Amino acid sequence: MERALITLIAAGAVVVAMFFWPLPAPARPMEIAAGFTYSQRQAEYLGIPWQEAFRAATRLRSGLVRLGAYWDEIEPRPGEYNFSRLDWLINEAETGGQRVLLTVGMKAPRWPEYFIPRWLERRLDVPHGGVVSRDLELRRRTLAFVERVVSRYADRPVIEAWQVENEPLDPSGPKQWRLGGDFLEREISAVRRLDWYNRPIVVNLFVAVDPLSFLLPLDDRAETILRSADILGLDAYPIVGKRFLGVDFYLNWNGWAWERTLQRYAQLAAERGKTAWIVEAQAEPWEPGRVVNTARTPSPSLGPAGAAAIAARLRAVGFSPILLWGVEHWYMRKLVHGDSRWWQTASDLLAESG
Repeated sequence: MERALITLIAAGAVVVAMFFWPLPAPARPMEIAAGFTYSQRQAEYLGIPWQEAFRAATRLRSGLVRLGAYWDEIEPRPGEYNFSRLDWLINEAETGGQRVLLTVGMKAPRWPEYFIPRWLERRLDVPHGGVVSRDLELRRRTLAFVERVVSRYADRPVIEAWQVENEPLDPSGPKQWRLGGDFLEREISAVRRLDWYNRPIVVNLFVAVDPLSFLLPLDDRAETILRSADILGLDAYPIVGKRFLGVDFYLNWNGWAWERTLQRYAQLAAERGKTAWIVEAQAEPWEPGRVVNTARTPSPSLGPAGAAAIAARLRAVGFSPILLWGVEHWYMRKLVHGDSRWWQTASDLLAESG
């Protein structure tokens, strides 16, 4: 009993101390302080005109937009490529004065996470929770696709950096697949070989920001990424909706210093001579059992003021750039529901960071 009491007191002391002990700020911030992720697929899911939404987004005072090269869209049949939508987005970003972080690989931003063409996906025999990159044909064809995309855009100065896969080491998608670190390194090598501008390579991971995460050692995902990537991307969602046995509930960590877990990852990157970006900062609701909240009524998980508070806390500890997640939602609220609060808040956030 005494030993258990001592352990509990020690754990409590650590939690209290982490509010007062400073951690180093993220190293080497880039000139672009803020931006956002944009997905034409998400815009279509929300029923809004994807080109109109992107044009409006490029008029926000931002410096960096993250786009995804959606494999199933670009290679609908083996060896037949259609880059028209991605070409349009990159050209429009350049016209609007944005720089582009381009995500390449079998994964890209937004659900269902994996965008493997159907003609290839139906051949896969990978179990639920398996390492999908062990499939030899998928490995070969993914590398060919990555090389095709990078070769097409390598001469475009508008490309600020490459992101290789999206949360590759995290189980995700309907089948909770993940990628192996060995294959991720092969993809990164392919991008480096084809990019004569030697632009930085970003690889991101989802960061759990609950109080327990600060007490536990960092897992090996970051170490795997930092072996070959230049920038460790961090995805932060302090308010998460869950559904259990038909009941909705919310994990809201805004009552504690959740950003300190992100600082630990940034410190690890700095120790390796590298840096960390906030690739996804939560700026839209996370509702239980839904891809995104589309109801007219305000979301119980997150509102515009809450999103502004999240961004402010990340900025206060020195992260740069910070890419906001949710631009399609902001525009949907404005266009479909006549609610401009999200759009105005995001515009103010990006202006403050500019």
